[in-house]
Amino acid sequence: MSAPASPQSSLEPVGPIASAARKRAGIRRRIAFLALASTLVATLLIAYMGYRAELDAAIGGFDAKLRAVALALPEMLGPEYHLRVREGTVTTEEYDRVTSRLTNFADQARVYYLYSYIEKDGRLLSASTSATAEERADHSFTPLLDPYKEPPPEILESLKLGEERFASYTDEFGSFRSVFIPFGEGAGRYVVGVDVSLEEVRAAARRTLLHTGGVALAVAVLVGTAGVLVGRRIAGPIRELTASIATFSDDDFTNDDEAERTLERIAAHDTTETGELASTMLSMQRHLREYLHRFESVTKEKQHILSQLAIAREIQQGLLPHHPPIVDGYLIAGWSEPADQAGGDFYDWVESSSKKVILTIADVTGHGIGPAIMASVCRAYARATLEGETPLRPLIERINRLMSGDLTDSRFVTYFAAVLDPATHSVNWLSAGHGPVLVYRAADATVEEATVHGVPLGIIEDFEFDTSSTTTLHPGDVVLMASDGFWEYPNHKNELFGTDRLKRSLAAAAGLEPKAIIEHIRADVAAHVGTTPQPDDMTAVVVKRI
Repeated sequence: MSAPASPQSSLEPVGPIASAARKRAGIRRRIAFLALASTLVATLLIAYMGYRAELDAAIGGFDAKLRAVALALPEMLGPEYHLRVREGTVTTEEYDRVTSRLTNFADQARVYYLYSYIEKDGRLLSASTSATAEERADHSFTPLLDPYKEPPPEILESLKLGEERFASYTDEFGSFRSVFIPFGEGAGRYVVGVDVSLEEVRAAARRTLLHTGGVALAVAVLVGTAGVLVGRRIAGPIRELTASIATFSDDDFTNDDEAERTLERIAAHDTTETGELASTMLSMQRHLREYLHRFESVTKEKQHILSQLAIAREIQQGLLPHHPPIVDGYLIAGWSEPADQAGGDFYDWVESSSKKVILTIADVTGHGIGPAIMASVCRAYARATLEGETPLRPLIERINRLMSGDLTDSRFVTYFAAVLDPATHSVNWLSAGHGPVLVYRAADATVEEATVHGVPLGIIEDFEFDTSSTTTLHPGDVVLMASDGFWEYPNHKNELFGTDRLKRSLAAAAGLEPKAIIEHIRADVAAHVGTTPQPDDMTAVVVKRI
């Protein structure tokens, strides 16, 4: 008599094959979902980080440009203009001419708005403004002494504290990224502001985000599909393989012969998913060996690249003057230290046939290989252009035209050139947005700031610089030309070294020789910043009459 058949439900899979199929499908779905979700999240996160980095980089480039344009306004209007505005002696015709001049300058510099305000009777009143395209279209120009109805707090802080302020804000005129820089002292203080449209900066960053997000979705779909395919290969009774690969448990994958022999045996005798997994792991181990071999090669290549960068640094340092010029009655020293392997600062001096010495210092925005290349280009242009018998203004304007053709919108060069005539003890200089350059006067132990004559090189191709300035050096007087790596070096509290500390440091070291003066200032900066890494290139030139 045969045994009765066991009852089974027709709705459930039958036998071990169906059970394995159910487990295989579940693993496959989990792997596909995990690959899809993790790739999507990681890629979108990278996209957002790219958006923030793009936005920060754009704002950083515009901040430097805003500051350079703002520093040029007082030179354009003259030292007495704002005092006459406060006294009420500026006529409507003169104000209209100022508006026209600032409008042309703002258009050339590609900024939205350029203006200055004075404070009177507790209100901010317009002293000078450019005109936007909208104002020019409907002839609604800002009138003289028009009150600023809802000023951002940063402009009030700048005027009250006498300190530079940056701000991103929205007011009655729109959304802007702005800089506010105070000038003058006491009742004669006024504030200069420059705006760019914040929406333009954000729009460029949003386009980057949308593009990267689209790529992220495409990558996520491809990775999800690949996850399904990989899931089919590795699905199966994985626990059955665990005991067979126990020897594959140490961290030395490149030299585990016992683990490799175990994997070879399982792959050769097991025809199920366990054997496939063993074969895959065996292949993985062999690929790992190849990868480590390639990694060793890549490491060697990286060392080669680093050595090439070191050579680039050596070449750039080699372009700097090796020995100071010998000038009767004077001592001269220079020093430069890039923040990276190569930097965007340089200094130079050239002796003319008439015994005059041309001294230059320059700072390309940013640091690294790109600025280093532009610094070398600028040095070459200067070397081919400067000579001691021609006025500085046409020479600097020629260098500016040459550099404008080589620089992108986000890069420029602050540049300072001075001609020292030891026969008359005079220094004739022209500053293209580079400052402060400090002059220590031994007679009364005071420190002066040299005049800035225009915007940095590369911002406006045909910019007409002001006429150069001249001063006389007396025994003991010291001239310090330095890059902003000194005064914009922050400590761990984000407190900058600042120009005030730089002046005090120069005054304290003025009795030393130029090389020792630079060392003294460097020591003061180091004491202020502590262990904070150097964020920017640092360069200095010191001239002293003995």
